[in-house]
Amino acid sequence: MQNLSSFLTRIQTFDLRIITKGELKNPIKEDEQKRAYSLAHETHYYDSFTYKSEIRVLKDMALIDLLSLNDTSLKREFEQIKKLKERFKLIWTNFHQHYGELRAEYPSNLIFSIQLDYLFIVNNLQSDYKDIYIGDEFVESLHDTLKIRDKFLSELISEVDEILNPRETFEEWVAKQKSSQQTENVTPEQPEKIPYNPDAGRPKFNHQYIDDFLQLIRTYFSEEHFSQLDALIKADEQPASQMIFNGNSNKLADAFKQLCEANLIVGCNKAELEKWILKHFLYSNGDKVNEYSEGWLSAIISSDAKVCKSPILEVRMKDKVPFLVPTVRNKKNNKY
Repeated sequence: MQNLSSFLTRIQTFDLRIITKGELKNPIKEDEQKRAYSLAHETHYYDSFTYKSEIRVLKDMALIDLLSLNDTSLKREFEQIKKLKERFKLIWTNFHQHYGELRAEYPSNLIFSIQLDYLFIVNNLQSDYKDIYIGDEFVESLHDTLKIRDKFLSELISEVDEILNPRETFEEWVAKQKSSQQTENVTPEQPEKIPYNPDAGRPKFNHQYIDDFLQLIRTYFSEEHFSQLDALIKADEQPASQMIFNGNSNKLADAFKQLCEANLIVGCNKAELEKWILKHFLYSNGDKVNEYSEGWLSAIISSDAKVCKSPILEVRMKDKVPFLVPTVRNKKNNKY
């Protein structure tokens, strides 16, 4: 189980580096010798492109270890891995509560505030942390490395879950129902599998509000991707590729969350909505195109925390009837 141990240890370990102002991409304007935390070497945020590949390989090797176990041992390991997933959900919630879209500098106790040091292993954490600068570059790197770790942990969990609970296609289920012998063989100790229905869990938008919603988010997509989004929401036509949302990542998630909570999106729960967003959308803040992560979306959509400081829209009620209201965009962020 060495490969599994290596993977789990790697995704729970953060190796901080101490750099000086001159090494920052956007140097601070104070003392040239002021120290700063950095995690850029563990992400693809700037020039390090190998980290993601390393984690992916470790995940694949961990799966090989798990495949060698019998069912009882595999289930036991699976339960422990799922506990780690819960800690990632917690760190995402903490992260969003202290993240500011327009901040250039963060409090020196940020690492302790989000409980990174409590939930995971943080190497090179300085005792004189109050003298160490934490800027937006560190926070973006932390955001990126958390996404990478969370992504491959989620993949491992999904792959193991499929081994333990293989999905039965709808066609297979129908065939079984036609077999009386198969039905007679079903016992309480061997319950029938729930058939896989590809239409289950897909969000369905209230047609009365679709045009208003699309108009509010139109400027955040290219014309090509907006046309695909229009077809996806109105007719459930699957896009040729993932659509890129041009703006701060939590804006789109917050918009969908508001629609869901106002029952303007039905047919799915919040977890299913998160998976739908994960499947269909990427986002770009102007520098690069990024993937969403399951834990990151869950911290926004399934959490009660208010994490979007400049939302695209608000759902308001008048005489018990909801209506969509555009919000005034922050001038500092008006490129989106």
